[in-house]
Amino acid sequence: MGSWCTSFPTREWTEEEFQQFTSYFKEIRTKDFGGNLDGIDWDWEGYCSEVCLKGNCKCGWDDKVCGKKSPDELKAGVYFETHDNSPGHPTGKYQCYILPTKETVQVMTGVTHHMKEAGFVVTLAPMSTAVYTSEEDKSDK
Repeated sequence: MGSWCTSFPTREWTEEEFQQFTSYFKEIRTKDFGGNLDGIDWDWEGYCSEVCLKGNCKCGWDDKVCGKKSPDELKAGVYFETHDNSPGHPTGKYQCYILPTKETVQVMTGVTHHMKEAGFVVTLAPMSTAVYTSEEDKSDK
């Protein structure tokens, strides 16, 4: 389910939204996959807003623009233009990838909980450089 450079919720979900997700999974599992999906696999690197993904811009990263922003600043939307037409970086407007925030973790753990309660398999492989820990972040942002 999903694809590279997809959108992801940037706010916490309610109990009802978790139940709706699980119901939707059951529906497409039966309707579109003949009951052959055993669960979901969270495996992400970064994501963009749905607005950007609908053709208004592209997802990307420029360390000079994006690298000094906090996850919450990135979540609000940080954009840059590139005129570098090298392979993999066509000229145009980009949104910096959104990195995981506490809201991202709340949605992922909530979906995982509800899916497992419904008897499905869930695996989670977040990007190693962006997971929250109990250790204080001493960086500027």
